[in-house]
Amino acid sequence: MSEIKNKNLGEKLSKYFKLIVDMYIKTGEPVASKKLVAECGLNCSSATIRNMMASLEKIGFLEKQHVSGGRIPSTSGLEYYAKYLAYNAKDYFNQKLEDLLAKRRLSVDSTLDEAANIISKMAGFAVVATSNNQSETLKSIQLTPLNETSAVVVMVTSTGNVQNKLFTLDSSIEINDLKVAIRLFKERLIDTPLIELAQKAIALAPVFAQQVKNYEVIIQKFIKNIFHFEEKIETRSFNKNAIILKEDISREEIAKILELIENHSVWEAIENNLDEDNNLKLDFSRPNLSIISKRINFSNNENIKEISIVGPKNLDFNESFETLKILEDLIKDKK
Repeated sequence: MSEIKNKNLGEKLSKYFKLIVDMYIKTGEPVASKKLVAECGLNCSSATIRNMMASLEKIGFLEKQHVSGGRIPSTSGLEYYAKYLAYNAKDYFNQKLEDLLAKRRLSVDSTLDEAANIISKMAGFAVVATSNNQSETLKSIQLTPLNETSAVVVMVTSTGNVQNKLFTLDSSIEINDLKVAIRLFKERLIDTPLIELAQKAIALAPVFAQQVKNYEVIIQKFIKNIFHFEEKIETRSFNKNAIILKEDISREEIAKILELIENHSVWEAIENNLDEDNNLKLDFSRPNLSIISKRINFSNNENIKEISIVGPKNLDFNESFETLKILEDLIKDKK
């Protein structure tokens, strides 16, 4: 994160700086001293506010876009506001989401999608859930013979996914040998990450050689057709129009951010830590865009690894932090 000067602004300067940023978030426009006094009902003159603004501008927390206009928060100012003034999640959305989360009338994944969709549209920003299969493991493997020449291998993963893959027998493979192979895989490969199954199967060749005829053919068929899993990143995005339809964001920048959220880890693309202990990062470096991302650690091999908020420069941080909290809690409550 860029260096934040004068971390402790003091109670008075912090109060007015928060009011300025709050108004900027609300309106998206530069904040003028007279308007701040009027809108907030302040018991001071606009000259006092101008002095406060000058002090905040001097330390780099405010900046002017035009000589005669009001002021807007700088990147450093937004970072300070997010970390020291806004990072205190409140229950903005709980009442509206109470029915959705209590009934759990759909699958939890569908409920997560519905919740993210509701929140993103209410708050006016995009929500991105990013997952990968690095920690998804094999929990069960079974064989169901169909006829003399084919059988189905059924695999259940740690995230509850069920994989049904067809195994074709030929003259060199007997069904009993295939059953023995399944038993050995069950004994040796349970709790193995899916993306490591092929490699681990090759390592079992000495064990297979003692118990399975034509074991090389069987192992190769499993590697090619059954244990073929590649590492992949998947994203689910909600309310991308909050970015696409913003007039003050260039088409080039929109293309860049859409490519990022659709094909990459947002969390890994951000260098600035907001809260290292809670795996929170933020990025104000992009023109007219703000990004907050949270890495989520699970003990149950859940595939979803991060939730990100992408919105305008005047992103409402309280709503953003509460959104991350709600969605993380929803994922962790998965039964």
